[in-house]
Amino acid sequence: MAIAKRSNTAYTTDLAFNKRINIEQKFAQEFYTVFKEIKFGITPCCYVDYESAVISHFISEWKYSKSNKIIVSTEVPGIFLEPLAPINDTASLACPVIPSNVCTIVDLASLLNAGSTYTQCFDADSLVWTVTHNLGKFPSVTIVDTDNNIVVGEVVYVNSNVIQVTFSSVFAGCVFLN
Repeated sequence: MAIAKRSNTAYTTDLAFNKRINIEQKFAQEFYTVFKEIKFGITPCCYVDYESAVISHFISEWKYSKSNKIIVSTEVPGIFLEPLAPINDTASLACPVIPSNVCTIVDLASLLNAGSTYTQCFDADSLVWTVTHNLGKFPSVTIVDTDNNIVVGEVVYVNSNVIQVTFSSVFAGCVFLN
């Protein structure tokens, strides 16, 4: 019986979906822990990171919303505030005068990925992969082929935001950075 291969795009979509499920599970667990403490006086034995879980939950909800509406407007006609202005000045300055969902989603993604992980898949066979991850650090690198077998390549850190991986033969797959 042959096993069907999944495309890198499908694999990346599955990873994003699993990440969202993990965020929702963490939020539910932290919320329930706080609820038990308030309602029944049962204090948790371990560290509770409720605030981080709530922030991740709301950013996830915002990122995956299907709305195309402009979120915040000012008293001045034609001037709109990008919702991340108090959190992320750099992202706010990069947004157009009237922010779009594209601008907002890109900025939310950068907030979610700040100091965390980056995944990029290559559907076309290639000998050299150049990955711009914008993590601002020199991350550890894991590479897999389309069958999710770990592959070794020569990793060169171009700078703290870009790596280049060279292989002995061409293939397609994904690179995971953290």
